[in-house]
Amino acid sequence: MRPGPLAAASLRIGPAGLALSEQLILAGLRTWARARMEGEEPRALIRPSLTHVASRPVASVFVAMMETIEREAARAMQVHCVACGGYSYDEQRVVLACGLARAAPDIAMQLLGPLVKSCKAPVLLARTLNVALDNAGFPMPVRMWDDEAALTTVH
Repeated sequence: MRPGPLAAASLRIGPAGLALSEQLILAGLRTWARARMEGEEPRALIRPSLTHVASRPVASVFVAMMETIEREAARAMQVHCVACGGYSYDEQRVVLACGLARAAPDIAMQLLGPLVKSCKAPVLLARTLNVALDNAGFPMPVRMWDDEAALTTVH
């Protein structure tokens, strides 16, 4: 096992029961928001961290997705602090959309709809992030109801 998955295995972000892939997205989202609030450049924090823990493609696609969400923002997103064990509705929307984007892009669009003016590009990037995470060894669960992860068949 390379160092990245070992580092990710100690990650505990958000509520109990999140997959490592979901925690990586949540940690990235929270770090991005914190950097913006402090007037810092989030890319400088996110790219090296996600590259080390997951892969360069994961880091690049995550940054592109966040840039698109910012550019297309319909309103301010509610994001908790990095250490918070909670999970805001907006954070849930982004994490769940990333998990659903491959199997049910229409539902992913509905999830991101309240956050962005146009959902197409963010959902496409969420799907690409899903694939990149899977390729890096961090598969995204597909949670469609009652917080149960469902296995997805990708053809």
